[in-house]
Amino acid sequence: MPTHAELAIRLLNDAAGFFRTLGQQSPEIKAEMNDNASVFEQMATMLEQNPTGALNGTTLGELSGRLLKDAGGFFRNLSEGNEPIREQMLENANVFEQVGDLVSENPLGILE
Repeated sequence: MPTHAELAIRLLNDAAGFFRTLGQQSPEIKAEMNDNASVFEQMATMLEQNPTGALNGTTLGELSGRLLKDAGGFFRNLSEGNEPIREQMLENANVFEQVGDLVSENPLGILE
């Protein structure tokens, strides 16, 4: 069974890929989406290297959790008024937010 940190790492990298894809499809937001992707990838790398570590006094689990919750909010916003992807985006949001809570509280915990 993967740890909360391992799940978070996968989701952070998935979000980074999603942001890069969005940027490729929309030149006007490409730079912003690539910046977002880089932040998510960097956090995934730091969390993988040291799941119980900290950056400037905040645990990497907490920082990862915040990013995952931000991604959840982003997915919720995408779902609004976009019926073809609404259900999938809401499911994504729920998963990202739940894992965000778990990794914030206990990066080395195991999903039951």
